[in-house]
Amino acid sequence: MSSYGPAAAAADALDAAAGSSYRVCDTVVLVCLAFASGLIVLTVAVCFRRAFANGYAAGTAAASSGRTRCGLPPSALSAIPMLAYRRGAAAAGGAGWAQCAICLAVVRDGETVRLLPACGHLFHVECIDLWLRSHPTCPLCRRDVGQPAAEKV
Repeated sequence: MSSYGPAAAAADALDAAAGSSYRVCDTVVLVCLAFASGLIVLTVAVCFRRAFANGYAAGTAAASSGRTRCGLPPSALSAIPMLAYRRGAAAAGGAGWAQCAICLAVVRDGETVRLLPACGHLFHVECIDLWLRSHPTCPLCRRDVGQPAAEKV
């Protein structure tokens, strides 16, 4: 039953007020989303600006030209000796077993390893090659791999 009068008018006004507050809520949500999106874009822009200021772009350019920015050149990497690991061999320090400190796996008999000449540490070829492309030092002792082995006194 529809009624006309002050009660019906008040109910219509209440419905209209509820509808308009809902529209205000939508507007607030949209403004918050726009603000959050702008904040994200600003953060990404600042991060990229800092990355370019620190020279990361130069590192990618050097890598595309075939040279690495911080690691060993391919010729120096290929000069490091590779050998087939034998358990208990003198090259491994005679410990009986060896563990690759990069992947943390035990080196098995017959696996190809690199023996770093500067310090004598042993690693899987795949592991140490990946490391030395971006670092010129041993991952364990941080001795420069390009330097000759130090004399023991």
